[in-house]
Amino acid sequence: MRRILSGVIVAVLMVIPVTLRAQRYENGLADKTIALIGNEAIFLSQLEAEIQVMAAQGQGTDRNTRCQMLENMMVHKLFLNQARLDSLTVGEDNVELDLQQRLSNVLTQLGGEKAVEEYFKKPIHKLKDEWREMLREQSLIQQMQ
Repeated sequence: MRRILSGVIVAVLMVIPVTLRAQRYENGLADKTIALIGNEAIFLSQLEAEIQVMAAQGQGTDRNTRCQMLENMMVHKLFLNQARLDSLTVGEDNVELDLQQRLSNVLTQLGGEKAVEEYFKKPIHKLKDEWREMLREQSLIQQMQ
């Protein structure tokens, strides 16, 4: 009985750090994986972030848009997985240039850093990190095509 109880305690202690890092939304949902392609996961928060960018650019975002975006993200992850298997590399200068262009466009459309941080509900440096990684992935995929 003591072994079973200690096993349960260990299992609970292993889960606690994962649940503490889960992203919480206003309605209480934790971030969740919505697709897994190879070793690449697509999270609900990633889909929502892309939808937010589209909305900031003035594009419509209905259910069909969400489905198309998810499909595009899944194809993207499939190509990314293959690019990593093929050991392709990324030119960091191009990534940084693309990042600056994207940030400049969003800053212009939303009206400055403070407005961008409020819109995306995160600081600029976190947005840059997320977008930088996404742009690296896109660069790898472009090399595949």
